[in-house]
Amino acid sequence: MPGDGGLVMTTNPKQLPNALGDPAAWQFGYFNECMSGFEHQAAAHMIAEGLVQEGLVVTRAIHDRYRADLRNPWNEIECSDHYARAMASYGSFIAICGFEHNGPKQTIGFWPRLASEDFRAPFTSAEGWGTFTQKRSSDSQRADIEIKYGKLTVRRVSLDSGDIAPKGVGVRLGDKKVSAKLAVEGSRVLVVFSEPQTIQTGQKLSLWLRYTTNA
Repeated sequence: MPGDGGLVMTTNPKQLPNALGDPAAWQFGYFNECMSGFEHQAAAHMIAEGLVQEGLVVTRAIHDRYRADLRNPWNEIECSDHYARAMASYGSFIAICGFEHNGPKQTIGFWPRLASEDFRAPFTSAEGWGTFTQKRSSDSQRADIEIKYGKLTVRRVSLDSGDIAPKGVGVRLGDKKVSAKLAVEGSRVLVVFSEPQTIQTGQKLSLWLRYTTNA
């Protein structure tokens, strides 16, 4: 509608002949329009590739288009009502968190694209769900993985340390000290445990990255 913002699925700015396919084909009419399922996917991909502001602009346009005083915010209409494709919006959340998880390989990682100095977000894993928090200062960084329900078994945790390579790492599971090795790949830090650690409901795995030898 007039005044709405949105990301058009496909355009042909150079007016190339048949650039979108055969104009007589039934699907041709769908290209030059907005569908939130496709918009959310594009936004998530932008964020994942580092185009955070651009991705958030697309996400905000959808939010404003379906705000409650205009339309139903729980029904982002495409050809009909309650399309499941709009659930692609979860991809933007995953991309903002920089979240990765592989249950069989016992790995988990977080790479916050926003507010990385003081970040907090929920996550779901193969066997449970919980909260990840990260706080960074000039000489150290702390990350906590707390399980609220179920359990999480990890052997490797991947974190973003910013522009400073850490000098060392300390890990605790509750009150127990955990043996770990540190590997640095650019700004990505891999904390590898000597044996898998299982975080149970109500437990917290805490990791400290030291940027100086005195931290």
